[in-house]
Amino acid sequence: MLALVGLPICWWLTPAPVPPLLALPLLFLLTLLTMLFPVGRLGTRPVRLGSAAVLYTALLYGACVASLVSLLAGWTASQLRRRGRGDVRLYAPTLALSVMLGVGLYHYARQAAPVAPASWVDGLRLLGTVATFLALRVLLLWWGEGGGSAQRTQIARVEGMVEAVTLPTVLAALWMQQEWGWLSVLPACAAGAAALVAARALVQTHQAYRQIRALQTLHRRLIAHLHPDQLMQDLADEMRRLVGFDRLSLWSYARQEAHLQVVGVYPAQHRADFPAYLEVEGILSKVVDHRKPLLLTEELWQRLQEQPLPFVGHLMVVPLAVYEYPWGLLILERRTQHEPFVQAEYETIRVIVEHLAILLENLRLYRQTAELAVRDGLTGLLNHRRLQERLKEELARSLRYYHPMTLLMIDVDYFKRYNDTYGHQQGDELLRRLAQVLQRNVRQSDIVGRWGGEEFAIVLPETDKRSATVLAQRLCEVVAATPFPGHPGRAPVRCTISIGVASYPEDALTVSDLVAAADAALYRAKRYGKNRVVVAS
Repeated sequence: MLALVGLPICWWLTPAPVPPLLALPLLFLLTLLTMLFPVGRLGTRPVRLGSAAVLYTALLYGACVASLVSLLAGWTASQLRRRGRGDVRLYAPTLALSVMLGVGLYHYARQAAPVAPASWVDGLRLLGTVATFLALRVLLLWWGEGGGSAQRTQIARVEGMVEAVTLPTVLAALWMQQEWGWLSVLPACAAGAAALVAARALVQTHQAYRQIRALQTLHRRLIAHLHPDQLMQDLADEMRRLVGFDRLSLWSYARQEAHLQVVGVYPAQHRADFPAYLEVEGILSKVVDHRKPLLLTEELWQRLQEQPLPFVGHLMVVPLAVYEYPWGLLILERRTQHEPFVQAEYETIRVIVEHLAILLENLRLYRQTAELAVRDGLTGLLNHRRLQERLKEELARSLRYYHPMTLLMIDVDYFKRYNDTYGHQQGDELLRRLAQVLQRNVRQSDIVGRWGGEEFAIVLPETDKRSATVLAQRLCEVVAATPFPGHPGRAPVRCTISIGVASYPEDALTVSDLVAAADAALYRAKRYGKNRVVVAS
């Protein structure tokens, strides 16, 4: 709208000579083609040479004609691409506004017909005009795309490179047109087309190099750490070098449960916007089953969705597979005011995506193997060594932040008699079921482990003695009400537990003292009749 309003003002400042009938359609077609078909991508940005056609038009016929051609070509390009909110819609008026001010002031200051510079003073003035033209274009594109600092650097780099190619090409074409007429410009156009092909090949080579480097970096970082948040940060850092997006989420696929489980989200502060699980149905089911990426505008996926999805804007839904087996989904989101994802952007990240699932699967197997080393083989709980390590970590955190912490020591009552009566296999099954009961009845942040034999321990971070005692009483009641296996084919039997409770900082300040206090409380619970909770004093 602002560019349209500026047209009559620009005409009043610098009236345009009447262009030849053939020249204007040709210039319009040239501008349209340079807007429709980028040379390639540099980083995450398309490289368009629309400014070359617009600057050439401006120097021949004035800023007003060039601005009008820019607006018409941009509108036509948007209609042909059938995207009402594409970046061409932003690029075209940005060119129009910047050429109005930059080239309009150039001709107004010159007080001469709009032709190529005839002296070194004109040349300097033209250089200043192109610098103004470039600065305004960068500023307007940066503002229109949200005003991020990283975007400003990318826009300035891409548009600066375009202008470095544009200015000498335009000056050469203008000089040839002045000397030998319109037909002489055709060889220059052919040479320019060849240069565009070479530039496109150069950009694609640069893109391939970036893909390989990103893959190497990602592989190295995946091996270096195992935390999901750091994994998503590194993954997003590498992928944003190749394709622009606003949010990224990684989901693993559980075939038996037919749902997707969230692995991580970038930026991390958006994790609360996503549920822990998503049902695999509708468009998500199609991507998982067919293992083909899906590029959706916001209007399209909202119309197609059969369940409420937590995604916003345009989507790129990318399947991850390991040897034809579906591993999960990688979902990229882009704000609505930006251009929807295109197939070329998927091709840009395809190399990473094809290897990402294998890297993630290897990471899962590695973590699974590492987990086996710290898990008790019978119950699946943390073993004694790992439980001691976690107890030290939680006590150190409590010391640092002045938070309470409580340790529960648990022993199975009459376990030797149970083994002697029903056999060791049934005794093992009792321990397995008891471990499940304990795990189900504590918080996710609580740490349950097997201390040894028939003894268990539970570390309760940020829990005072009173709250821990309430939990211990509830555990005693739940275990007493739970049926456990007796003789095969006969009625189940009951089992009870005794619990000793000790807290930091009331009962101890070190790990060894805390364990000793909880163990002494457990001993008293056993001595006082079992099936009870005793608190350290």
